[in-house]
Amino acid sequence: MRVSAHCLIKRNGQIVQFVPFSQRAWHAGKSSFQGRAICNDYSIGIELEGSDDIPYTSEQYQSLVTVSRHIMTYYPHINLSRIVGHNDIAPGRKTDPGSAFNWPFFRQSLFA
Repeated sequence: MRVSAHCLIKRNGQIVQFVPFSQRAWHAGKSSFQGRAICNDYSIGIELEGSDDIPYTSEQYQSLVTVSRHIMTYYPHINLSRIVGHNDIAPGRKTDPGSAFNWPFFRQSLFA
């Protein structure tokens, strides 16, 4: 099956990794970032269990920060400006993480 993300963060904060970060996952589909198409070829996909309009849990944010810090340490080219939602790379086709995702809180937590 060609549908996957590198990992899923469940509502309780549990992180389930499906694909190693060094391998290609199939999370983005038809997509583009900073003028470069086919995001699956060069990106890391993290899915959050939930819905675009239901607030994510504090446990999910904590786990997302932990995973993101790890990724940013291991892959130094990944910085805050390169952490985006599916809605940013496939607008009109994907809506997640949606209006319920607190981007300012997440970004601030990365450097707390």
